[in-house]
Amino acid sequence: MHYSATSCVLASLLLSGCSLFSSPEVEQTQPTDHTLKVPSHLTAPPQPAQYDIPAVSEDRVQQVDTRAPGLVLTLSSSSRVDEEETRARVWFDRNDYSGDLLPFLQQMLTDHLQENDIAYTVEDDEQLVWLTDWVSSYQQKGFWFWKSNELREQARFRITMEPRPHGRSVAVLVEMTEHQYYQRDAELLATAVKREETAFLNGFIAAVGAEEFRQAQALRNRTVESNLTAGVDAQSQPALLSDQSLEVVWTQLEDLFAAVNLSVLDLNRSVSTYYVRFDTPKRGMFSRVFRRNTMPVLPLADGEYQVVLGRVDQLTSISFRDKSGEPLAADVVASLERPLLEAIEQASLEL
Repeated sequence: MHYSATSCVLASLLLSGCSLFSSPEVEQTQPTDHTLKVPSHLTAPPQPAQYDIPAVSEDRVQQVDTRAPGLVLTLSSSSRVDEEETRARVWFDRNDYSGDLLPFLQQMLTDHLQENDIAYTVEDDEQLVWLTDWVSSYQQKGFWFWKSNELREQARFRITMEPRPHGRSVAVLVEMTEHQYYQRDAELLATAVKREETAFLNGFIAAVGAEEFRQAQALRNRTVESNLTAGVDAQSQPALLSDQSLEVVWTQLEDLFAAVNLSVLDLNRSVSTYYVRFDTPKRGMFSRVFRRNTMPVLPLADGEYQVVLGRVDQLTSISFRDKSGEPLAADVVASLERPLLEAIEQASLEL
């Protein structure tokens, strides 16, 4: 019985994996840095660099501008920016609102400076260079009735216009020539110079955009005086006559067709002919309730027609014909004059 208990204890120790004897301690040695010896006829491999950050003296510490960079904003329909442009410069292209581009921009710049009470001098008329007086920036102090504006900084700018030889494009460049600050924390950093130039340029672009919008509104609200009259075409057939050129009348007719419910089926520019269809418009329920203004209805029967343009005595003739090309009766053409004139006036067309 004594031997059986001893055997069980030994078996348990063996199965549990426990060691009855302590293993000798192994001495831990620190790895030593061995310099690789390279034979003279071989090239040594690159060695790892030292990553210690060197100490920087206080006189070398620089301020960092964390604000977003200034971007030139094309706020007018005629302005654009070159893709790789790094300066505060914008290009203006001639459009329907500018007319002769360079005089238009010169007048806009003069008006913009005067409206903002910015004094200026013209440095060179031929080179198109303007120099501004001090442009001041203020900061509001206090609250309620004790509010006051404190001068923060001011700068001078040079504005240069660079027209292309063809005169349809002009570049406007803004450069800061001088700067003063009155608060230590408002000192202008080198990275902020372009931001100030860009802000000044964006103000001028916005002024040009506002003038373009004003002209577009005036053009839309203008009263069009049409002198469309009844007459005859070059073949002595009944027609309506306009003093506009054939090209202008051709481009305006599609808008007129849409206004008087004439749908264009086809066209042939070589013979200046539109192939159209007329369907008598039906007045909807809402137009009856709210009495909305509707375009006049042409005194025509539903069906297909031809509208042919031509030139006669320095005028453009508009001839209405049936589907087969036969001219309409003189009384029918004469009855078209009044509703067409009303439609032209409401749609502000140049006919």
